[in-house]
Amino acid sequence: MITLHDIQAARERISAHVRHTPMLDLPNTLTDLPYHLRLKLENAQVVGSFKPRGVFNTLLQMDNETRTRGVVAASGGNHGLALAYAAKRLSVPATVFLPESATSDRVARVQAWGAEVIRVGANWNDTHAQATAYAAEHGLPYVHPFDADKTLAGQGTLGLEILEDTPDVDCILIAIGGGGLIAGMALALKTLKPDIRIIGIEPTGAASMKAAVDAGRVVDLPVVNTIADTLAPRAVSDLTLALTQQYVDEIVLVSDSAMVEGMRWLWKNTNQLVEPSGAAAVAAIQTGAVDVTGYACPVALVCGGNAAADSVFEAYAAAAKN
Repeated sequence: MITLHDIQAARERISAHVRHTPMLDLPNTLTDLPYHLRLKLENAQVVGSFKPRGVFNTLLQMDNETRTRGVVAASGGNHGLALAYAAKRLSVPATVFLPESATSDRVARVQAWGAEVIRVGANWNDTHAQATAYAAEHGLPYVHPFDADKTLAGQGTLGLEILEDTPDVDCILIAIGGGGLIAGMALALKTLKPDIRIIGIEPTGAASMKAAVDAGRVVDLPVVNTIADTLAPRAVSDLTLALTQQYVDEIVLVSDSAMVEGMRWLWKNTNQLVEPSGAAAVAAIQTGAVDVTGYACPVALVCGGNAAADSVFEAYAAAAKN
């Protein structure tokens, strides 16, 4: 199990490779919300999500011989993009497995950083199984997106950053996929500020962490169905479940349509273009799944910005030629 010391060491280790992302202050005079809200814009992180924190913390602790051979990962999109970026920066060969459903935009962005892309599997779990088999066959390290101490320590650095930005934070909303982000952040936040309330948000069609918490063990969902593909593993891990059980106060669910409305709200009020997972925390507030009116300093984490904007740019480029 990781400790606060591991997270603090990770922050020192990765500081030259990731951004300290902005905290956006939104008093109620600037939005249609009846209260003061802060948004931590982790969508402004390099490659658009929090994932480089864990990836860099992992790669930077490998010896040169290991890195020279290359690394492997499976991803719904953001982890693979982060691995491709970090591998390019550190001159490490990378192979990224993506589900067959991965958008052409995601595939192109991963390939643009020089990684080899292999598309296989109907969902992340199927893709993960193929990627781990490939890594074992070729003797390459597999960089897990959430079930690894080094990954969790890297993601936990975001919790330290939020406390530095907003020491008075008393409630924070965090989207959950495999649980690596909320697990690492919650450990850091609760260790340093035990009274803070930590609320996780999952899609109704992929509530793998809530199912695990309710059952007291990891549950493999028979099927997942959500547009938030980066929040859609069929199961979390024993590691992320244990930390969530220990440090997370509540998990709520939001529908796909609510996340779309959250995306619209973020665009209208903050000019932030995000993917559905990036709007999950805002969606929980908008729908009333979470009531933040009783908190003095609530923070919603906007954690993924990789919306498929290329089609918009292509449309403008076509128009510019006419």
